[in-house]
Amino acid sequence: FNPMAIPVAALGSTAPDWSEWILKFFNIRVQHRGATHYLYIPLLIIALSFLFDYKNIIFWFGIGYLTHWIADSFTISGVPLSQFDKHKIHLFGGKLRTGQSTEYLIAFSLLGISILLSGSITNFNFIKRNEAIYTCIQNDIPLTDENIKEVMGILKHKENKELLKNFKKEN
Repeated sequence: FNPMAIPVAALGSTAPDWSEWILKFFNIRVQHRGATHYLYIPLLIIALSFLFDYKNIIFWFGIGYLTHWIADSFTISGVPLSQFDKHKIHLFGGKLRTGQSTEYLIAFSLLGISILLSGSITNFNFIKRNEAIYTCIQNDIPLTDENIKEVMGILKHKENKELLKNFKKEN
């Protein structure tokens, strides 16, 4: 799990709206839920992330952007597929109004599902990494990424105290 995934996805999830402000700053007028809300934008960002991406940052930005499009598709206003299609997409009938309590219920439900699917809760890697960092500090092992990964592997074994002593001697 990449800890940067959540803030980058959050930034991406608001990008369709704040990009409108940036365009307006440069005197480029766009309609709300118009050009910045076309479906191909997040799909293109995600596709490009497979060509070049550093630690999946572009991928998670694209996923966040896509979730914004999906969330807006539940609303009465709907969202466009592209500039070539004048119809707006309304998933599940587009019955939600922005700001209703139902919107927040759905948003927090999707957030919970996203966290579970990301693995941050289910596999506890972040807890294991913190334990390895703490163990390195306790044993005067230099805090390098390689050492932390090695200590994480050692902590998985039952005979970890003996392995840790040997690893400490080597470093």
